[in-house]
Parts: sequence; C-alpha cells; structure tokens
Amino acid sequence: MSQDTSKTELKERTQRLLDGPLKHVRAAALAAALLPLASIAVAPASAQTVAPCASGGTCGTVYTDTNNNSIIDVGDMPIEGATVTACVICNGTDNLAVTTDLNGFFQFPPGTPLPQMFSLYVMIPTGTSPSLLGPDNIGISNGAGFSVASVTLGSTPDNFGFVPTAVPQPGTGTPGYWKNHPEAWPVGSIMVGNVTYTKAQAISYLNKTGKDKTITMFQSLVSAMLSVMVGNDGSCINAAIGEGNTWLVANPLGSNVAGGSAAWASGSPIQSTLDAYDNGLLCAPHRQ
Repeated sequence: MSQDTSKTELKERTQRLLDGPLKHVRAAALAAALLPLASIAVAPASAQTVAPCASGGTCGTVYTDTNNNSIIDVGDMPIEGATVTACVICNGTDNLAVTTDLNGFFQFPPGTPLPQMFSLYVMIPTGTSPSLLGPDNIGISNGAGFSVASVTLGSTPDNFGFVPTAVPQPGTGTPGYWKNHPEAWPVGSIMVGNVTYTKAQAISYLNKTGKDKTITMFQSLVSAMLSVMVGNDGSCINAAIGEGNTWLVANPLGSNVAGGSAAWASGSPIQSTLDAYDNGLLCAPHRQ
C-alpha cells in the first residue's frame, strides 16, 4: 500500500470518527472525557527513555507550524506541555495520556496497552488552529477544541501541527475619522512632538485647514498613532511615527512651515508615509 493511500485511509477513518458517535459530544463533555485517568495514565514524555517509536511504540511531535505547510521546518517551535490522549471508545473509560517535553515530543512507549487502531487527541492551543493535513500534521479539528486523528499503532511518528491564527485588526482611520469619532479614541490625551494634548485639543487641530505644514504633519501623525493604539499592525509605520514626532519637535505645531520650505522637504516624505498608513495602504487595512 502506498504512503499516499495510507494517509487517505487514515483521513477517512478520522472523518468517520468525527461524523459518528463523537459528532454530538459537547466541548465541555469531551474535555472532561479526555482528562487522563490516574489509574491508567502513563508517564510524561520527558520522563520516558524509550527510543522514539521503538518496537511498536507510538510517538510524535506537537509544534507551531508557522507557515502552515504541515512540515516541521527550521524555526517552527515545539509546544511543550501539551497533553496527548489516546483512546478507542473515547468516553473517559479507556484514556491513556502523555505530555509533550520541551522539544514538543510525546511517546506511548512499547508495552502501553493500545490496540492496533485508535484515536489521538490534542487540545488546540489558544490562538492557533490545526495545520493543513500533510506530512507532519495528521490531526483535524473536531469542533470541540481538539485536533483529532485516527492512527495505526507504531506506523510512523504521529505529528500535530498548529498554525497561529491571524488577529483581526480594527482598521486604520484618517484624520477625518478620528475627528468625527471621539468615542473611538483609546486615550484621553496624546503626546505629539513632546507636547501633551487633550483629546479636545487634538481634535481641534484635526479640524484645522490652511497652509501650515506642521498641522498637516500633526493630523497624519495623530491618526497613525491612534490607529496603532487600537490594535492595528504598526510594524510598517513605527519608524515613521518616530520620525514624525522628531520633525514636530524641530518644527513645533503652529510654526507656519511653508510647503516650499527646506523643513517641509524633509517632512513631506514622512507625512506621505503616515498618510498612506492612515488610508490602509500599508500593513494594516482601512476601517470598514
């Protein structure tokens, strides 16, 4: 039997398991059912000295699959302390459990009372989801907080990969957004160019128009700072925020910097970057 055929059959068995008696088990009940039974739980992986998967034992690695390619790459971090539960009936009466060591490794050593075919469960770590099925991930979500797989005793290492889930971003806002939505401000005051402004003072400057480029810089800078404060990715704009604040220290707000001046020649590229971020054109989306 080819390796691909074997993987396909294991996937089908896992899906049948999910569609069968476990389909209607609630998350809380399943979590309770998978708690290790003290009378049959085996030692944590870190305490085991048996060679990996030797003589029919079952083992594997639980890891963070950073790029979701289902392969343990250089840089993928092991997940220590994950509980791996093996069971057949999976109702709490036949559970065996081990814990991953600092390398993310777990093992049910030879002699562990496991049948030829059984199920493995790993609780999905917070902030992750199971990787795509592949060479180094055999598990799929059961919808109740676990990655589950149907496995054959001692066939190959049974690895479980988990990919970090993207954190939703609220989106960036332009000066027009922030001046019209004071309730969205995460702070009551803000320091810009080494000067602290109350929300009301800052909003008054967001409402100003004219040729003074210090106001233009202030408006774009405050908008970018607030967008980062509310949880947007600031990796692409933090440097420009620092540069904008430095520029306003050298050219204080209200100092009537003209558009054709040498001061604005140095400030304009900074403001353009801030404006692009405010409009959702860089590393964070625009507010919907």
